[in-house]
Amino acid sequence: MLNSVPGQHRKAAAFIKALNATTTRREIPDDVQSGLYLVQQPSGALSWAVRTAIAGKASKVTIGRYDEIGSDDDRIGTVISATMALNVTQARAVAERVIVDAKRGNDPRQQKIDKTGLDGWFDDFIKTARASGFKGRAVKASTAEEYERIIATNIKPHWKHVTDIRTIDYRDVEKLLAKLTPGARRNAFAVLSAFFRWKPVARAMGRNIIELAEAPAKPNSRDRVLATDEIKIVWNASEKCGYPFGPMAQLLLLTGQRRDEIAELKWRELSDDLDAITLEASRTKNSRPHVVPLSPLAQSIIKALPRITDANGKPSDYVFTTTATTPYSGFSNGKLALDKHCGEPGLPEWHLHDLRRTCATELAKLGIKQEVTEAILNHKTGKVSGVAAIYNRYDYEVEKRDALEKWAIRIAAITANNVTMLPKRA
Repeated sequence: MLNSVPGQHRKAAAFIKALNATTTRREIPDDVQSGLYLVQQPSGALSWAVRTAIAGKASKVTIGRYDEIGSDDDRIGTVISATMALNVTQARAVAERVIVDAKRGNDPRQQKIDKTGLDGWFDDFIKTARASGFKGRAVKASTAEEYERIIATNIKPHWKHVTDIRTIDYRDVEKLLAKLTPGARRNAFAVLSAFFRWKPVARAMGRNIIELAEAPAKPNSRDRVLATDEIKIVWNASEKCGYPFGPMAQLLLLTGQRRDEIAELKWRELSDDLDAITLEASRTKNSRPHVVPLSPLAQSIIKALPRITDANGKPSDYVFTTTATTPYSGFSNGKLALDKHCGEPGLPEWHLHDLRRTCATELAKLGIKQEVTEAILNHKTGKVSGVAAIYNRYDYEVEKRDALEKWAIRIAAITANNVTMLPKRA
């Protein structure tokens, strides 16, 4: 019969190191802490488990994996985790804590609560979003950054008092949302929905409280399209705004692409002759690769852009950046600066996405077929849908280029005072 793990730390470590391989799972009792077992798997993996009574029922709690050196994580004892590295001394201390908690009527399996409150949970949530995501694949980098921004600005400041995630209920969510503006309210609710549906959080809380909270009202569908004089105002303001936001806004108007598709543009996504942008599937909303032809006017804007370098003189991968290591993300400040350059009284409420809608509308005025516009916008649905979409694999590259060049000439005519008319491509 296999002996118990010796009491002295060094002897215990030597005993564990000398364990023979096993063909079946076995539990080795600890000689010091009653209820603590070293679990040895046929694979060679070693973990710590505690057997105790929880709510009157015999239960097993895995408290970590064996590591001769252990961990210097200051959460040991406050966070129960099957992946925590524990040496013999640490395992005995955690086991004692688990048994004491169980005798008090607390279920230690539900006590995976970071003593720093919500910070640890939110940090792990963001890490998971970036690493593996919640539906089998990592979320886009821009989405993870948006999650992080919303949590930092709209959620954490209002929940500083929260020390245990299990104390939050739907009324706390509704109180938080009531303190935010309508736009921030919807964003915060979306992030909290993903957060409370995340399995580790749902298990810790034993329920999904977001289902009880009242969801913010959906925004009215926007149909804002810039008028001809407004196009001129925004274009002129973009010229004054300068890099990076000014030329970025101009390319949004010229190409009709989504904000992040242009804001996160990389130099390698541009063809050598600046003839087109090629976006991989991971960079588009509908997860389909997309080619965006560039008109001569768009090319001239890109040619005039600076190539930002980092502290070591290495050129940035990003076309629009202020740090050289990350894409441009200061949209709020950029939009404020652009609005300021628009002058007084300024444009009625408008958003960057209105540039995309304006492009599509103006293409229709130019007589461009809807299926070509849909191809430019990279819409998943549109005039070509259903069975036709399955068999129609034509990419409309020639038509897309012709349409965007006509649109660029139209912009040049609208803003003739500060844009040189460019000839149509041969």
